[in-house]
Amino acid sequence: MGEELARERGWNFLATAADTLPPASLAFEIDLRTPVSPAEVVRRARAELGVELDFLPRDEGFTAMLALDNLPHPLPPRARPLLPGLLRTIESCRWQGRYRFFPGVPEFAADTDCTALATAALHRHRSLLRSRLAETGRHLLAAGAPVAAGLRPGAVMVYWEDGAEPLARPRGRKHDAVVSANVLRALHLADRRHGPVVEATLGQVEDHLRSGRYLGGTRYYPSPATFLHAAARLCGQCPACAARLGPPLRSACAAHPAPANALDLALLTICARACGLPAHGTHRAALTRLQRPDGAWPAHGYFRTGRLPVYFGSAHLTTVFALRALEPAAAR
Repeated sequence: MGEELARERGWNFLATAADTLPPASLAFEIDLRTPVSPAEVVRRARAELGVELDFLPRDEGFTAMLALDNLPHPLPPRARPLLPGLLRTIESCRWQGRYRFFPGVPEFAADTDCTALATAALHRHRSLLRSRLAETGRHLLAAGAPVAAGLRPGAVMVYWEDGAEPLARPRGRKHDAVVSANVLRALHLADRRHGPVVEATLGQVEDHLRSGRYLGGTRYYPSPATFLHAAARLCGQCPACAARLGPPLRSACAAHPAPANALDLALLTICARACGLPAHGTHRAALTRLQRPDGAWPAHGYFRTGRLPVYFGSAHLTTVFALRALEPAAAR
């Protein structure tokens, strides 16, 4: 089956979602073979792991942010009915200029990753006021880490930990290199390209790449391909970032074996294409062969909770990344 037909079938699958994409499934296995309900996550966390969750997971809004950040603008005609629903979902996650993972769970704090990706997604689809973009830049710069053990001073943290949300419980001060790459992309869009927070955050991303630590995944993103993809997208938008990250990123992408699952293969394909590597053609062919008869690509865990082995993902999200990986050159 050719790429053009694969794209056609993929878009047809997304169009069946009607007015928005469904939220991610949750599972304790990265291949999502046994999805569980939020209540089951709470029960198993307590019974099997001895962890008492301080919130009940509900439908997340992160899938909508990721989808809109990767779907083309303008959307193909058959997919345009998805746009209003995706925009509504993202807006429901907004809290005073920041964005939450779970829109209906005020006990779970807003984070810089959701804020950065929601901003990039809205900007990509011409749905963001300049005043809101500037507001995002101010918020993200305010998340620089203090001088403390285990932190890179000045580099953006995952959570603000400033007590601004009255119902949210502290999540802890921490970094994640994928989050940092996403934040830098949003700061570039907001024209906040210089300063100590940007330099410290870029230094953290560069160190994560050059050290090889990305091979172990990150706290919230289990796959090395996710970091390579995030770094490649950052480089495609920020020339200064590309000057520092480009050579080691190209080497890392060239050395990375082709993943067996469709999600990671799509992410690596996007990275290889951005780096100008010939391997992306082989990856595209392999990705096309992994498409299911219904036009979707199989679900796989894209992100996870930090302290629990609970993975989030869906066939819809994998299909979004696969379609981006298979985009013709003129559409990128």
